[in-house]
Amino acid sequence: MSLIIADQVKEVIGVEINNDGVKDAVINAKRNSINNVRFHRTDVGKFMVELAMKNEAIDIVIMDAPRVASDEAFYKLNPKKIVYISCNPETQAGDLAFLVEHGYQVKGIQPVDMFPQTNYIKTGTRLTRNDTTLK
Repeated sequence: MSLIIADQVKEVIGVEINNDGVKDAVINAKRNSINNVRFHRTDVGKFMVELAMKNEAIDIVIMDAPRVASDEAFYKLNPKKIVYISCNPETQAGDLAFLVEHGYQVKGIQPVDMFPQTNYIKTGTRLTRNDTTLK
């Protein structure tokens, strides 16, 4: 996902715990002459907590949440916008309720039926932070 949006933003930080995923992303960035992306092979939650502790400002977070829902460490950054992709609408609903309760507004939800004739569905949700900050 990081490479897809790289031409629309100043900088992209890609975080993935899977070593092969990071290697492939680096190769694809080079093949496509994409120079504004940095990749980190680490746990996303730990990475986000470290950024928050350094008071790093992140404008937009695009997160493809694990099936078990996101970790609260994700919310510590308090980004202006969130694109939340999920393969489990039930856990996403709980996370969205938390985000709304803490100052975000759902701007749109798009379900995507990636595997017709199965129960598997992805949803993409766009949120923006209200003037309040995440507590």
